[in-house]
Amino acid sequence: MKFARAQRELALVQYQQTIRTAFGEVSDALVQYRREKEIRTQQELLVTTLQDRSRLAYLRYQGGVDTLLNALDADRDLFSAELNLTQTKRNELLSLVQLYKALGGGWQ
Repeated sequence: MKFARAQRELALVQYQQTIRTAFGEVSDALVQYRREKEIRTQQELLVTTLQDRSRLAYLRYQGGVDTLLNALDADRDLFSAELNLTQTKRNELLSLVQLYKALGGGWQ
């Protein structure tokens, strides 16, 4: 009788721990996804701003107001930001996969 009760209590404690772990994993995955999404949004704004900068730098160069070096610098900064945006999008998608996995996602 006591042994059976102890087994039930042990099973209950293990079940509760499994549930706590699952909720923790889902919470962590949600936080990570939200953070990556916010980073992507900010990176997209940066790329848009740098596109405008590049366009304006070339207009200034063509108008004889600025040097080609400044236009090329603007292009270099834009290219770097676009690379970072691509990496950020990848990180966002990976965090979404982790969230799906934490929710059960069909994995065995």
